Amino acid sequence: MPMGDDIYRVILDHGMAGVWDWNMSTGEMYMSPQLKSAFGYADDELENRVEALTELMFPEDLVMVMAEIEKHLQNGAKEPYRAQPRFKHKDGSIVYINCTGMVTHWDIDGKPLRMVGCHIDITKQKQSELKLKKTKELLNKTNLSVRLGGWEYDVVNNKVAWTRVTKQIIGVPLDYEPDPNTRLNFYKEGEHRERIHQATAHAIATGEGFDMEVILVTANGQELWTRAIGNAEFEDGKCVKLFGTLQDINEQKQIKQELQNSEDRFKSAFENSTIGMAIVSPEGQWLKVNRQLVECLGYTQDELNQKTFQEITHPDDLDADLELLDKLLSGEVNNYQMEKRYFHKNGQIIWALLSVSLVRNGEGQPMYFVSHVQDITDKRNKEEQIKETLKVVGQQNERLLNFAYIVSHNLRTHAGNFQSLIDLVNDPHTDPNEREHYLQLMQNVSEQLNETIVNLNDVVSIQTKTNLQKVPVNLNEYVNKTVKVLSREIAEHNVIVNNHIPGDAEVEYHPAYLESILLNFFTNSIRYRSHTRRPEITLKYAVIDGAGILSVADNGKGIDMQKHGKNLFGMYKTFHGNSDARGVGLFITKNQIEAMGGRIEVHSEVDKGTTFNVYI
Repeated sequence: MPMGDDIYRVILDHGMAGVWDWNMSTGEMYMSPQLKSAFGYADDELENRVEALTELMFPEDLVMVMAEIEKHLQNGAKEPYRAQPRFKHKDGSIVYINCTGMVTHWDIDGKPLRMVGCHIDITKQKQSELKLKKTKELLNKTNLSVRLGGWEYDVVNNKVAWTRVTKQIIGVPLDYEPDPNTRLNFYKEGEHRERIHQATAHAIATGEGFDMEVILVTANGQELWTRAIGNAEFEDGKCVKLFGTLQDINEQKQIKQELQNSEDRFKSAFENSTIGMAIVSPEGQWLKVNRQLVECLGYTQDELNQKTFQEITHPDDLDADLELLDKLLSGEVNNYQMEKRYFHKNGQIIWALLSVSLVRNGEGQPMYFVSHVQDITDKRNKEEQIKETLKVVGQQNERLLNFAYIVSHNLRTHAGNFQSLIDLVNDPHTDPNEREHYLQLMQNVSEQLNETIVNLNDVVSIQTKTNLQKVPVNLNEYVNKTVKVLSREIAEHNVIVNNHIPGDAEVEYHPAYLESILLNFFTNSIRYRSHTRRPEITLKYAVIDGAGILSVADNGKGIDMQKHGKNLFGMYKTFHGNSDARGVGLFITKNQIEAMGGRIEVHSEVDKGTTFNVYI
């Protein structure tokens, strides 16, 4: 039947539902604009043929729709066929359609000729249903995971209903039907059952709900902590229903009890510990301290609570402590330990072994530090005493060794001078006037030898002392003595001595050591002189930044520092191949200087010379 009626056309084109008219003999299908718009198409974008519509339908849903149409035809189209297929929207989304259709015309052979129907977009409804379904599934899963069941008591009809999870908690089969008269008997007899009885009776009488933790005894005799919540429903002033939830909280109660036990143990250990313990805020505030820490630091608990650990930490240890603390806060380390110093209330320094760990909250944010503070002051003092004893023993051994070297080195120099002068005096070819001069030189060497022996005796007398005796000495006086001792060698090799030391330069030093040091420098400068230029020895003295520096320089052969620098002050180390070199001079010199609390530096270049700087 042609659709020429204007009213009918308006209804088709502008109705809330989409309509279609299918000519089953030709395949033509009129689809209203409203129908096409449900799929995102304009009227002229979708052809009026049945294939255009079926191509948008999900294949599996098309099978279902065709099956429904077949049923409709088989029952003579007495009732419209109905289906809810899914279609593909132009933008790719899914469109749910409530589809209703009916055959309106047949041929004389009973073959369908025309079918009409309507489409109603139910996408939002379907989405809501799916969302609700997912929510219910999630709720069921949640209830199972948290062991949360429901219950209902029909007061009017005296009937009880338990959900699946409630039955699982109680431990009865899923087909179990609870007896309304004994429904509360699963609660532990005594206090717990009495409490739940009173709570339900009160709810029925007054409408006030309840929320309590009670012990339930399961069907197999296991005791469980549960949380029972109940609410009352009233009609016409009378309670008609009680309903609520039952949750298994046994695990939570056990965890809570374990936490309580752990807290009690920690509290007991905290208060009764033999070492200091403290709870400290992330900013360093003392939050809680135990008795032992109070005794260790001398402050009362209230006094410590008003302070930070930074305030009573020795400044030399604070940076290291804060650096480790930052690593703990950043998660770089889980804990740290260090030895540090605290200031006692009376100003005394307390050495402590500090161990720190960090407690964080559930979100990982720092809550507080747990600090263990063990007083190790006595231990540190004993360690320092041992170190001092070892230092004294080492110094004594070093001085004894130096003394032996001084004897062999210095006396050998004097003996050599004596031997040389004796040879010259006894030489028959020596001029009488020169012989007289040599005898005078022997007198000088004898006097210097006597003074050296006196100084060596002084060294012997102080070997058992912890500190070498220092006395004020004039540097120039000892330089001049050294020049006199070595006057023959100086004259023989035409050595120039440039003494730029101020006349009043005075230092606190041990005389024997100073004599030995200068003698060794001069001897080396002469022995390792250059054969291509006149030897020179230059002496200077200056005070820089409070430290006196004695400089002894020569223009001799020099030392290959790159090759010999590491072994320069080693025992029996020689560098120029001289047959008379013993390799002990610089070793002795360095040890003597360090025994005096000083240090020595050397600068040297091959064939240019060497400079020794002694920091006195």
